[in-house]
This record gives sequence, structure tokens and C-alpha cells, in this order.
Amino acid sequence: MSYKLHFLSIFRELFVPHYRSLEFRAKILAAMLIAKKNLVDSDYEDVAQIAKDIYGDDKKRIHILVQTVKEYVDKATQGGELNLDSLLKDIDYELKNIKRYVKKIDFADLRRLMINSDEVDAHFQQQVYEFFLNEVKIYSHS
Repeated sequence: MSYKLHFLSIFRELFVPHYRSLEFRAKILAAMLIAKKNLVDSDYEDVAQIAKDIYGDDKKRIHILVQTVKEYVDKATQGGELNLDSLLKDIDYELKNIKRYVKKIDFADLRRLMINSDEVDAHFQQQVYEFFLNEVKIYSHS
């Protein structure tokens, strides 16, 4: 994790209530976007709408969720140590250790992020979507 992302994460964890839960949601949404080769501005508009649906009128949490998703996507697309596989492993680890996070995965929201994808991107996103389906099956019963 880069110094800047790590610092922001620590800062947010200290000053934003339930930041770990918000960060987990950001990882889920970011994974769906990282699976796309061609991101467009409307993808982040969709993330913002999902954030509004989750957090209502809490503009601070909406902004932080969208910003955290962007940071994860930027980190993964810049060829650093973060990539889709490492992010999915991290999500798996968190689901295994914090079972209540299963409830944070909203498949309707994930499908919304697939609507404006071309055929190739939709295929990769579908694989990530199915990974999450499998994870929920595993960890919701354990």
C-alpha cells in the first residue's frame, strides 16, 4: 500500500465512524471497476449513486466512499502492488474473519456497475460477481 493511501486510511479510521465497514464496501465496488479495462466517468457517477443509496444524506460518508473507491482503482491501474487478484484475496480474508461483512455485499449494486460495460468488460465483471456470490455462500453459512 502506498504511503499516501496508507496515511489516508489511518486518518479516516481515526476520524470516520465505522470506517472499516466503509472501506470494505469500497473494496467490493473497486473490484468491480478494476475488472473493466475501460473506465468512464459514469462508472464513478454510479458509485456515487450507490453511496447515496447506502448513506442517504450523509454527504461526508458518500464522499469518502467514492474517494476510497477511486484510490483503490487508481492504485490498481497504476501497476503497483495492488491488482484485482490481491484485492480479491484481501476481500476473502476480511469475509473469513468478519462474517457480518457478508451483508455489505449488495448484488443489485454490483449489477449496476456492469450495465455500461462492453462485452469483454462485462465478462470479467461477471467473473468477479460470481466470486462474490461464492464467497457469500461460503461465509454466510459458516
